[in-house]
Amino acid sequence: MRSFLLLVNERARGGDVVSRVERLLKTPPLDDTDVQTALFVDDDGICRGLSTLDATRTPVAVGGDGTVGSVARLLRAEGLSDRPMGVLPLGTGNGLAHSLGIASLSRAVATLQDGVPQPVDALMTTHPQAPVSMLNISVGLESLVTRDYQAWRHKSRWTAALAAGMRRGLWRVSGVAVDVDGQRIVQRQDKICNVGMHNMPCYGFGVTPQPSADPTDGQMDLRIHLSCASYWAYMASATIRRASPIVPRPDWPRIRQVKISTVLPVQADGESLSPATFEIEVVPAAMTILAPAL
Repeated sequence: MRSFLLLVNERARGGDVVSRVERLLKTPPLDDTDVQTALFVDDDGICRGLSTLDATRTPVAVGGDGTVGSVARLLRAEGLSDRPMGVLPLGTGNGLAHSLGIASLSRAVATLQDGVPQPVDALMTTHPQAPVSMLNISVGLESLVTRDYQAWRHKSRWTAALAAGMRRGLWRVSGVAVDVDGQRIVQRQDKICNVGMHNMPCYGFGVTPQPSADPTDGQMDLRIHLSCASYWAYMASATIRRASPIVPRPDWPRIRQVKISTVLPVQADGESLSPATFEIEVVPAAMTILAPAL
């Protein structure tokens, strides 16, 4: 039977994650399992938790997509990227958990006990605030909405999401340059809606706008929406049908490297980052995550 170190993001899901973990540890099967818990709000807290990690214990990221990315980055920094990592999806959207089939808490707990180690790719970046992304990175509508949401979510998460979406939902923007293999495919003066680089098929809540994205193929999906109408039509299809139709387009290539230069904020795994010029590269099998057995 596995033993675990739960790395718990105290700020996940509005701050109620700690009480949820406490209740979870009192119920089967975790009530009869060797579990240690380390709380954190920043990288220093994760590092202190990892300092207690011995060779027999499985680290578990407890929170949302940002938590998974932070834990993955620090495991790599400690030379532990081949150590299987568990995920307890107690964040808001949990896009990675949906992508791996462990979105429900019961399925995630069962996977901790009985899951198999699955090597998965990661997006390595030169952005100083997000050296590792496990889910997706985007610039444009999504990054502007994310920035607004994070600024307002202390009042109400749902009100913040609605207000941010209504404020930004029909904007096209410029100031973003995209280079693929040394060739510029989006100019700074071009008007666009959104540019996204995707490692996983799902966004939060099980919405699946990138059904072709495979976190084990050594590639990322680059998707460019020039108009907001096409973006929202595509996202509506993904929300209603849980899988959008795959329509090949020349501006949606599958790539391994991309360079982004933007005056707009950046979105990475649901977190808002500062504008930057940075590169993204797919590193195959960069992490190992416990996934449901087939």
